[in-house]
Amino acid sequence: MKKLLVVVSVLLIAVACCNRPEPAQAVEWINCDDRWARALDPTTDGQGPLNLAKVFCQRVEYNSQEMAMVSPDGGAVMYLQGGTHYAAERKVLHVARLDAHDGWSSHTLAMGALWQFGQASGSMPAYGWSSDSSGIWTATREKIGENGIASTGLQPMFISLADRSIRLFEVPRHEAGPLDGLLWADGDGLALAYFGARGASYQPQRHDKRPTFAIIDAKRGVVLDTMPFNVVAGLKDAYNIANVNNAAATRLPSGKLRAVLSALDTWVVWTQGESPRMLPNPYSDPQERHNKMIISRDGSRLLIVRNPCDPIVRAESDGSPRRVPYSWTCKPAERDIAALYDLATGRQLWALRAAPSSYPQHFPNPAISEDGRHALVGLPDDASDPHARVALVSMSDGTIVQRTRLPWPGPLNAIGFLQKDRGAWLRDTYGETALYDFHGRAQ
Repeated sequence: MKKLLVVVSVLLIAVACCNRPEPAQAVEWINCDDRWARALDPTTDGQGPLNLAKVFCQRVEYNSQEMAMVSPDGGAVMYLQGGTHYAAERKVLHVARLDAHDGWSSHTLAMGALWQFGQASGSMPAYGWSSDSSGIWTATREKIGENGIASTGLQPMFISLADRSIRLFEVPRHEAGPLDGLLWADGDGLALAYFGARGASYQPQRHDKRPTFAIIDAKRGVVLDTMPFNVVAGLKDAYNIANVNNAAATRLPSGKLRAVLSALDTWVVWTQGESPRMLPNPYSDPQERHNKMIISRDGSRLLIVRNPCDPIVRAESDGSPRRVPYSWTCKPAERDIAALYDLATGRQLWALRAAPSSYPQHFPNPAISEDGRHALVGLPDDASDPHARVALVSMSDGTIVQRTRLPWPGPLNAIGFLQKDRGAWLRDTYGETALYDFHGRAQ
């Protein structure tokens, strides 16, 4: 009997130990020597699979800073300094290891307004990490005059992280005009492109009459497929490039590229080698023009993140309506801030609602994990909490699996997942990066 009790006791202790939650590992602070850094709050809002593992602090040029990107392996970061204004010809791409407080490699890119594919604020830029984290795919173009505008189209280029060397590739050619837009679709040189679509961004200005979308292989300098603008109503005029609010692209398991273009009241679903399909755009209101979008890795679903601000309308003395300037305030109203759509049917699969917000929010581009199980979505700021907040969302039903936040007060610049879904990252505009792992797995 005593032996039986001993055995039962041992089993109970073993079960209790197995069910006991693992103690949180100490967060590693790298190059964060300031006293305020040690006092920051590394906690998340409730339990979940994401655990804060490391925080990197870097010195950055945050003036006119555009979207940052952490490398797929979590070892390096880059960001673009956009110049004096959106269309300034000279941009500077800064690249560094995350564990380097300074020591940035800076590369001047003459891209002007061509640095961004869509017209939506903060949409995906014309740069992206290679799949093996060895360098960056981007582009530049020839410049004329001390402050001149380029006379040629974009030339794809690759910047090596190891030795900072630059490799320029042969420019793909098309009769529609110069290459003047790039959206990198994978980490190996495949991209969605424009040809002959942005004549106003050249000097002298061009007047190409048959602009086209294209799928290119930058490594080989070849055009793989094209789709003329006149396939889409509202884009038939060569100067209606402004009607392309946003775009997203991915490389399918078959190796082909699939893209979604948001143009006025239409979503264009275009798969390499196939005819484009048109789906109704449920966010065609001009107030929705800055929505963010991303395609799942398998190309089957589209995630939309909205800017949750309903402008306040006030009556003038004569009774006519007048909108309060957008930059001032919003009408507090709960609304959907994110939604997932099936690209085969256009059907909405789920929507994520958010608490009211009283001022405009500018969310980072969302991210979807490689296995398609989770998404990262920015949440409206809470007036009582100065930390920027992010939701880890289940892609199956849109439920929030976990809320997390920057360990410091500050504006959120970008978010993403690490390669092979080893974890996630959050980046602010002041040079801090937080790396999270799943269930304590090492980065």
